[in-house]
Amino acid sequence: YYITNNLSLQSRVRYRMSCEALFDHSLLDHLDWSKHRAHYRDDISPSNLPAGYKMRPLQSDDFNRGYCDLLSHLTKVGDVTPELYLQQFNQMKESKLHYIVVIHDQESDRVVGSATLVVEHKFIHTAANRGRIEDVIVHPDHQGRQFGKVLLDLLILLAESTNCYKLSLDCNEKARPFYEKLNLENVEDHRFMCIKFFD
Repeated sequence: YYITNNLSLQSRVRYRMSCEALFDHSLLDHLDWSKHRAHYRDDISPSNLPAGYKMRPLQSDDFNRGYCDLLSHLTKVGDVTPELYLQQFNQMKESKLHYIVVIHDQESDRVVGSATLVVEHKFIHTAANRGRIEDVIVHPDHQGRQFGKVLLDLLILLAESTNCYKLSLDCNEKARPFYEKLNLENVEDHRFMCIKFFD
């Protein structure tokens, strides 16, 4: 994989050498996998992926593994350069509020699945946290392998372990049955409202 030519040699070397995790991998190692909520076939689970696949935190060098290309299957990404990726990555890392988990296909060395847990600190509920699930995506070539369930199951466990009193997400009607299988419930009186400043 190659870095764009408009970067200086120093920037390219620094980018290539950089390999930091967005958050401490031990947070995943310490989860109680026996509490996972989904039903799986073929002995697949968050703690037992198919051979050749690894679930881990997003890394600073995952730009080269097609992370932004993966997100483009979900929504418009825009012109994210390697430098902009690193800038945003470092801001997320410093905030300690973003937990982006990816599935890494080690044979192709590409990121093929991802989901994000965003944690908000609150004063309510005895100063607990609120979690939001964002940007759940599995590459079309790797769908049908239960990776979506694995990612959601992991984020639910991670939210519970980070003292979240509530975990929510926004989804369309078509996706509701998938999330309901993981015990997420539709809130009847909830009305989602937003302002979009750009696409």
